[in-house]
Amino acid sequence: MSDSLRKYARWVGPAVVMLIGLLVMVAAAGCGPAPTPIAPVFPTPTQYAPPTVEPTPTTPPRPTPVPLSFPLPAPATAGDGGVKADDSNCRACHTDEARLRELAKESEKGPNLSEGEGWGGEVPQVEAWQKVFINSEQFSASLHDRFGCITCHGGKSGVASMEAHEGVVREPDSQKACAPCHREIVTTDATSLHSTLAGYRTALYTRSTPDKYPQIDQMMANHCNKCHTSCGQCHVSMPTNLDGGLLQGHDFKKIPPMNLTCTGCHGSRINDEYKGENEGVPADVHWQKAGMPCFRCHSRDQMHGALGEKKHRYDGPPTPDCRECHSDVKPGDGITQHTEKHLELLACSVCHATTYKNCYSCHVAQQDGIPYYKIAKTEMNFKIGLNPLRSPERPWKYVVLRHVPIAPDDYEYYGQDLLRNYDALPTWKYATPHNIQRVTPQNQSCTNCHGNPDVFLTEKDLLPYEVKANGGVIVKEIPGF
Repeated sequence: MSDSLRKYARWVGPAVVMLIGLLVMVAAAGCGPAPTPIAPVFPTPTQYAPPTVEPTPTTPPRPTPVPLSFPLPAPATAGDGGVKADDSNCRACHTDEARLRELAKESEKGPNLSEGEGWGGEVPQVEAWQKVFINSEQFSASLHDRFGCITCHGGKSGVASMEAHEGVVREPDSQKACAPCHREIVTTDATSLHSTLAGYRTALYTRSTPDKYPQIDQMMANHCNKCHTSCGQCHVSMPTNLDGGLLQGHDFKKIPPMNLTCTGCHGSRINDEYKGENEGVPADVHWQKAGMPCFRCHSRDQMHGALGEKKHRYDGPPTPDCRECHSDVKPGDGITQHTEKHLELLACSVCHATTYKNCYSCHVAQQDGIPYYKIAKTEMNFKIGLNPLRSPERPWKYVVLRHVPIAPDDYEYYGQDLLRNYDALPTWKYATPHNIQRVTPQNQSCTNCHGNPDVFLTEKDLLPYEVKANGGVIVKEIPGF
């Protein structure tokens, strides 16, 4: 065999073997079951939908304001089914200055038998006729004129002179006169401290016993209750405690002017401290530097009782709280006295209040049916004592204390031993003087406070009958260094 044939044989042999193997494998596969045919899937036709375009929102045009035409028609709550009673006789008199001046000459104010410095302050003196004079043009252009005079104050329409005053209510009932429009405010205000005087009643009941409560209530009705407020006494007139009088021609003040309302009741202590009217004591820095009115710290919610019913002024967390504005006060803030220990143990006023007024006994009685009081002479002083209201809300050990006007025999005119539990409360009470200063005598140097018994309340500062009552607030060991 030639060489070429031998090369050909060597190549063909393996190829034939491989071909035979493939044929065997194909034959073997053909012996099994036939595979399931795969059905073709065609896409489901869908209708084309163009993308949704949200319309651009448009602001409806604002209605053109229509000027109100005064006087406005009476609302449904006024008079009889929205018909305002004829009050032309009221207006004819109370808008006539000359007539009111003449009538004022005929009236005489009853005698004032009280002695001593009461709680009320001074408000601008106005003549008797001014207290009831209504500015016709101003009042007729107000929303409240829709109700008319008789809806709120009662009285008789269609009659002349003083006969129209038959059934007149000087101070309308807030629930009836104000609630129809100011329901939420009137509801909470009914339980506010200004309306209930609960602070006084809480203290007096604690010093008394239940069998003496009726006499305590009678005493309060004759001597204390005229200090309570109503909607009108803040927003329309000056306090009844100071004989009242319209603020400004029966205009309604949304924000009462503090010099005509607040300080009329909170005058002899708060107003004099805050405005620097106590001799030798500067005004509160909040007034002196910023001219802040009462309402910057004491909110409308607090005044209207919207923070919950309270038993006394310091019931609940501090309101206002110095830290609400001075949140940057902390150890290491650059002020030497702001140590961790000081901030933990001392209320702010311990370092930043200064000399304030303290009142003592307040004897009450009547003469010829006229109630009066006699208050002992007040004293200017500054005393640091132990905190009688210490709690998580007022955690400080030391606070400023003020003496309140209460003696065991103050109310004997109304019965014997009315203050049987006199020692149940201290007569030096937790206080918040309104004469705050950045620099005070006690914070100018360490020795002005530490080791100085003159600034701390001790037993030598107490009257003999009040030693036991103040056992829990006097400082028996003066803090040293």
